[in-house]
Amino acid sequence: MKTKWIKDNISFSYCVEADLMNIASMLSKESVCKYMFFGPNKEEDTMAYFSPLVRSIEDSLKEDKIPDCHVFTIRGNSTGEFIGQCALLPIEFTNGNYLIGYQIDDTQWRKGYGTAACDFLVHYAFNVTDAFRLTGDCARGNSGSEKVMMRSGFQSEGRQRKYWSVGEKYFDRMLFSLLKEDVPESRLEELNNMYR
Repeated sequence: MKTKWIKDNISFSYCVEADLMNIASMLSKESVCKYMFFGPNKEEDTMAYFSPLVRSIEDSLKEDKIPDCHVFTIRGNSTGEFIGQCALLPIEFTNGNYLIGYQIDDTQWRKGYGTAACDFLVHYAFNVTDAFRLTGDCARGNSGSEKVMMRSGFQSEGRQRKYWSVGEKYFDRMLFSLLKEDVPESRLEELNNMYR
Protein backbone atom coordinates (compact mmCIF):
# COMPACT_ATOMS: atom_id res chain seq x y z
CA MET A 1 0.00 0.00 0.00
CA LYS A 2 1.25 3.44 -0.87
CA THR A 3 2.34 5.50 2.14
CA LYS A 4 4.22 8.38 0.48
CA TRP A 5 3.38 10.82 -2.32
CA ILE A 6 5.87 13.16 -4.00
CA LYS A 7 5.23 16.40 -5.87
CA ASP A 8 8.23 18.31 -7.16
CA ASN A 9 10.40 19.07 -4.13
CA ILE A 10 8.01 18.00 -1.36
CA SER A 11 6.65 14.73 -0.03
CA PHE A 12 3.51 13.79 1.86
CA SER A 13 3.61 10.66 4.02
CA TYR A 14 1.43 9.17 6.70
CA CYS A 15 2.36 10.66 10.05
CA VAL A 16 4.54 8.44 12.24
CA GLU A 17 5.68 8.74 15.84
CA ALA A 18 9.03 10.25 14.78
CA ASP A 19 7.17 13.22 13.21
CA LEU A 20 5.43 14.25 16.41
CA MET A 21 8.28 16.32 17.86
CA ASN A 22 8.33 18.49 14.72
CA ILE A 23 4.55 18.88 14.83
CA ALA A 24 4.64 19.69 18.56
CA SER A 25 7.33 22.31 18.00
CA MET A 26 5.31 23.91 15.17
CA LEU A 27 2.08 23.95 17.19
CA SER A 28 3.82 25.56 20.17
CA LYS A 29 4.34 28.73 18.12
CA GLU A 30 2.00 31.67 18.56
CA SER A 31 2.53 32.69 14.92
CA VAL A 32 1.34 29.30 13.61
CA CYS A 33 -1.64 29.15 15.99
CA LYS A 34 -2.76 32.77 15.55
CA TYR A 35 -6.02 31.89 13.77
CA MET A 36 -6.62 28.46 15.30
CA PHE A 37 -9.06 27.66 18.04
CA PHE A 38 -6.32 25.67 19.76
CA GLY A 39 -2.76 26.49 20.70
CA PRO A 40 -0.16 27.47 21.13
CA ASN A 41 0.08 24.01 22.69
CA LYS A 42 2.40 22.44 25.19
CA GLU A 43 4.35 19.53 23.75
CA GLU A 44 2.49 17.01 25.92
CA ASP A 45 -0.91 18.28 24.68
CA THR A 46 0.08 17.87 21.04
CA MET A 47 1.49 14.40 21.74
CA ALA A 48 -1.67 13.37 23.61
CA TYR A 49 -3.81 14.42 20.64
CA PHE A 50 -1.70 12.97 17.82
CA SER A 51 -0.37 9.75 19.38
CA PRO A 52 -3.69 7.83 19.18
CA LEU A 53 -4.14 9.00 15.57
CA VAL A 54 -0.65 7.76 14.68
CA ARG A 55 -1.28 4.39 16.37
CA SER A 56 -4.54 4.05 14.45
CA ILE A 57 -2.76 4.82 11.17
CA GLU A 58 0.01 2.31 11.94
CA ASP A 59 -2.53 -0.41 12.84
CA SER A 60 -4.45 0.13 9.59
CA LEU A 61 -1.29 0.08 7.48
CA LYS A 62 -0.14 -3.19 9.13
CA GLU A 63 -3.42 -4.70 7.92
CA ASP A 64 -2.90 -3.16 4.46
CA LYS A 65 -5.99 -0.99 4.92
CA ILE A 66 -6.53 2.71 4.24
CA PRO A 67 -6.63 4.47 7.64
CA ASP A 68 -9.85 6.08 8.90
CA CYS A 69 -8.01 9.24 9.93
CA HIS A 70 -5.64 10.54 7.32
CA VAL A 71 -2.84 12.57 8.91
CA PHE A 72 0.18 13.40 6.77
CA THR A 73 3.57 14.97 7.38
CA ILE A 74 4.95 17.33 4.74
CA ARG A 75 8.71 17.34 4.22
CA GLY A 76 11.28 18.51 1.72
CA ASN A 77 11.72 15.55 -0.59
CA SER A 78 15.50 15.64 -0.91
CA THR A 79 16.35 17.26 2.45
CA GLY A 80 13.75 15.69 4.75
CA GLU A 81 13.23 19.17 6.24
CA PHE A 82 9.93 19.49 8.12
CA ILE A 83 7.42 21.76 6.37
CA GLY A 84 4.14 21.04 8.13
CA GLN A 85 1.25 18.65 8.32
CA CYS A 86 -2.17 18.16 6.78
CA ALA A 87 -5.14 15.92 7.45
CA LEU A 88 -8.54 14.65 6.42
CA LEU A 89 -10.67 13.93 9.46
CA PRO A 90 -13.97 12.07 9.02
CA ILE A 91 -17.08 14.02 9.92
CA GLU A 92 -19.25 12.01 12.28
CA PHE A 93 -22.30 10.22 10.90
CA THR A 94 -21.48 11.17 7.30
CA ASN A 95 -19.30 8.61 5.51
CA GLY A 96 -17.34 10.25 2.74
CA ASN A 97 -17.39 13.79 4.18
CA TYR A 98 -14.05 14.94 5.58
CA LEU A 99 -12.87 18.08 7.35
CA ILE A 100 -9.58 19.27 5.86
CA GLY A 101 -6.77 20.78 7.88
CA TYR A 102 -3.26 22.00 7.16
CA GLN A 103 -0.64 23.76 9.23
CA ILE A 104 2.60 25.01 7.71
CA ASP A 105 5.55 25.88 9.95
CA ASP A 106 6.19 29.62 9.98
CA THR A 107 9.70 29.06 8.59
CA GLN A 108 8.04 27.70 5.42
CA TRP A 109 5.38 30.32 4.76
CA ARG A 110 4.87 32.01 1.38
CA LYS A 111 6.41 29.16 -0.60
CA GLY A 112 3.17 27.63 -1.92
CA TYR A 113 3.15 24.74 0.55
CA GLY A 114 -0.35 25.51 1.87
CA THR A 115 -1.81 25.29 -1.63
CA ALA A 116 0.20 22.12 -2.33
CA ALA A 117 -1.17 20.60 0.90
CA CYS A 118 -4.76 21.52 0.04
CA ASP A 119 -4.39 20.16 -3.51
CA PHE A 120 -2.89 16.95 -2.09
CA LEU A 121 -5.89 16.53 0.23
CA VAL A 122 -8.26 17.01 -2.73
CA HIS A 123 -6.32 14.38 -4.67
CA TYR A 124 -6.20 11.93 -1.76
CA ALA A 125 -9.87 12.38 -0.85
CA PHE A 126 -11.29 11.98 -4.34
CA ASN A 127 -8.75 9.60 -5.91
CA VAL A 128 -7.88 7.36 -2.94
CA THR A 129 -10.84 7.40 -0.53
CA ASP A 130 -14.61 7.25 -1.00
CA ALA A 131 -15.06 10.97 -0.33
CA PHE A 132 -17.95 12.83 -1.90
CA ARG A 133 -17.40 16.10 -0.03
CA LEU A 134 -14.62 18.07 1.64
CA THR A 135 -15.45 20.61 4.30
CA GLY A 136 -13.03 23.42 5.06
CA ASP A 137 -13.08 26.13 7.67
CA CYS A 138 -10.95 28.91 9.05
CA ALA A 139 -11.24 31.82 11.43
CA ARG A 140 -12.51 35.04 9.92
CA GLY A 141 -9.52 37.20 9.06
CA ASN A 142 -7.33 34.26 8.05
CA SER A 143 -7.16 35.42 4.44
CA GLY A 144 -4.20 33.15 3.69
CA SER A 145 -6.20 30.01 4.46
CA GLU A 146 -9.23 31.33 2.58
CA LYS A 147 -7.09 31.94 -0.52
CA VAL A 148 -5.55 28.47 -0.30
CA MET A 149 -8.98 26.79 -0.27
CA MET A 150 -10.34 28.98 -3.07
CA ARG A 151 -7.28 28.21 -5.24
CA SER A 152 -8.01 24.51 -4.73
CA GLY A 153 -11.60 24.95 -5.93
CA PHE A 154 -13.49 25.28 -2.64
CA GLN A 155 -16.61 27.45 -2.54
CA SER A 156 -17.64 29.72 0.31
CA GLU A 157 -20.66 28.47 2.26
CA GLY A 158 -21.02 31.24 4.80
CA ARG A 159 -20.08 32.24 8.30
CA GLN A 160 -20.90 31.04 11.80
CA ARG A 161 -20.69 33.99 14.19
CA LYS A 162 -18.65 33.75 17.41
CA TYR A 163 -17.95 30.07 16.76
CA TRP A 164 -14.58 29.77 18.55
CA SER A 165 -13.59 31.32 21.86
CA VAL A 166 -9.88 31.72 22.51
CA GLY A 167 -9.03 33.44 25.77
CA GLU A 168 -11.21 36.54 25.76
CA LYS A 169 -11.52 36.73 21.96
CA TYR A 170 -14.22 35.29 19.74
CA PHE A 171 -13.70 34.18 16.15
CA ASP A 172 -16.28 33.70 13.46
CA ARG A 173 -15.97 30.43 11.54
CA MET A 174 -15.80 30.78 7.76
CA LEU A 175 -17.15 27.72 5.95
CA PHE A 176 -16.06 26.22 2.62
CA SER A 177 -16.81 23.08 0.68
CA LEU A 178 -15.74 21.11 -2.34
CA LEU A 179 -17.91 18.36 -3.79
CA LYS A 180 -16.38 15.62 -5.90
CA GLU A 181 -18.76 16.59 -8.71
CA ASP A 182 -17.30 20.13 -8.62
CA VAL A 183 -13.91 18.81 -9.73
CA PRO A 184 -13.63 18.01 -13.46
CA GLU A 185 -12.34 14.52 -14.28
CA SER A 186 -9.41 16.13 -16.07
CA ARG A 187 -8.40 17.92 -12.83
CA LEU A 188 -8.63 14.70 -10.79
CA GLU A 189 -6.45 12.97 -13.36
CA GLU A 190 -3.98 15.88 -13.32
CA LEU A 191 -3.76 15.67 -9.51
CA ASN A 192 -3.36 11.89 -9.70
CA ASN A 193 -0.39 12.33 -12.05
CA MET A 194 1.02 15.23 -10.01
CA TYR A 195 1.37 13.28 -6.74
CA ARG A 196 3.41 10.26 -7.76
